Amino acid sequence: MIDPKENLDFGFEDIAGLSRRCKFSDCTHTSEPHCAVKKAISDGTLCEDTFNHYYRDKNEAEYVSKQKNKTKGVDYMKQLKLFQKT
Repeated sequence: MIDPKENLDFGFEDIAGLSRRCKFSDCTHTSEPHCAVKKAISDGTLCEDTFNHYYRDKNEAEYVSKQKNKTKGVDYMKQLKLFQKT
């Protein structure tokens, strides 16, 4: 029903594009070596605030997707614009 990984890229296309260049496909962009997202932040090509918003939304989406009441979870994600109808 809710797949935070599928819907999170919406609005964060820049981070999604950068993450394809990370050395590891499961990179969390926090401490892994050769992370393209961390490099973009240090180079100034990606705003750290944008990354912080992405990480906050990712954590919230994962939390909501684990809730037993999926209707409330979907409503919450719609409110944050993390859920798209397919």
